Amino acid sequence: ELLRLLISCFWLSFILNNPHIKMEIKTIRKVMKKYGTAWENQDTQLLISCFVKNGVYQESPLSKPYIGHKEIADFWNSVVLKKTAYIKFALKKCYLADDKKTGFAEWECNNLYKNKRHHMAGIMLLKMKQDKITYLNEYWNSEVK
Repeated sequence: ELLRLLISCFWLSFILNNPHIKMEIKTIRKVMKKYGTAWENQDTQLLISCFVKNGVYQESPLSKPYIGHKEIADFWNSVVLKKTAYIKFALKKCYLADDKKTGFAEWECNNLYKNKRHHMAGIMLLKMKQDKITYLNEYWNSEVK
């Protein structure tokens, strides 16, 4: 666990301090739409294609980060594929920080999770290299309908 945390901190530090990684809102929208399609279709391969090979996915700020395609796929397969159904994702507004290194995407999702209908709303904080996610952290809330 300590090694995982150190790698995650190193990678995030690299991403935050790399002056060559610039983002555009149109790229954020394109990748987030692809992410939403992967979520709706429960398509793990499409989802991991949104990330660089050693990308970081953090499902919520207090959860452990999943690093790399294998860990992201394992998490996705255990939660989205096995516990979630009837997913409808809606991408809302996308934003870009002034330094063009951090993007934000508002989203909503309705789904059936553990046999209960849920409405979710959240924001994804992300870093990208070209059209691939290097770091994604979701901040979200959910209510049972």
